[in-house]
Amino acid sequence: MDQHLPSASNIERRKTNSEDLEIKKIFGEIEEIEDAVERSFNRFRNFDIISHPPRDHHYLSYRPHGLEKTVCGSNFSRRIEQEWSLLAENIPNSIFVRAYQHRIDLLRAAIIGPPGTPYHHCLFFFDICFPRNYPSTPPKLHYRSYNLDLNPSLWRDGRVCLTPCETWFDRLKQNWLGNNNKGKWNPNESNLLQVLRGIQDLISSSSPHSLEHSRFMSTCEKMIRILRQPPQDFEDFVAGHFRKRAHPVLLKFKENNYDSKLMIDLFVSLFKAFETNGAYCKHHLDFLRPRNQQNQ
Repeated sequence: MDQHLPSASNIERRKTNSEDLEIKKIFGEIEEIEDAVERSFNRFRNFDIISHPPRDHHYLSYRPHGLEKTVCGSNFSRRIEQEWSLLAENIPNSIFVRAYQHRIDLLRAAIIGPPGTPYHHCLFFFDICFPRNYPSTPPKLHYRSYNLDLNPSLWRDGRVCLTPCETWFDRLKQNWLGNNNKGKWNPNESNLLQVLRGIQDLISSSSPHSLEHSRFMSTCEKMIRILRQPPQDFEDFVAGHFRKRAHPVLLKFKENNYDSKLMIDLFVSLFKAFETNGAYCKHHLDFLRPRNQQNQ
């Protein structure tokens, strides 16, 4: 029957087929990008050593005296290598660390929010610096807060309070000498892996049940901000992580029957951020339907 169609229709059909091929080509390119993100995320190891530290590292400009003279085989470099080996062999699946060949005193770490807390699926980033006299002095820690008060032990200005170090770095530096109490920094036994695990435990144990609703709201807002501005060297990890976690995060809104305007607006913002990041989330829009019907 097609052979009897007017020539104008044939031209229109050829034009449509050409447009379809162009659309397929476009979507093919999108699929390749998505596949590349997923492949990069799947290759992202829990611990890795790369060449140079990122430009946005909090301690990048911190260069302790004598660091440039540190050579392979020095006491400082040997201790750092021990820390690297310990991380490479024992790091948990929920912690990711990047070390740097040209700044062995710096690291960047990401910790996934623990299950059973309002922080589950969120990411906590820390910039870390080994002082020149490490391990006599514990590592410096800076929490990347994204200007949010998410946890009572993780301050908006970047300070961290954790069990192995007991309190802020400056106070700990002044008080650890001569004190053998459990939880104090011990230069002969303590290490960065213990510190990171201590932070993870601290996050798990410092979320009062009465504040879980507000903590969850802040957690969602932080996810949005991380997606907008992921820390350098973790861009592919952030993208892949939130593609994997979009479904359980959005499902929490439905499970908890959140119906306030504030929570609905937050859901919409989070939905848009996840969709922009490449996650398919449209099946979660049924969360909005009963709320829209109530407002009609």
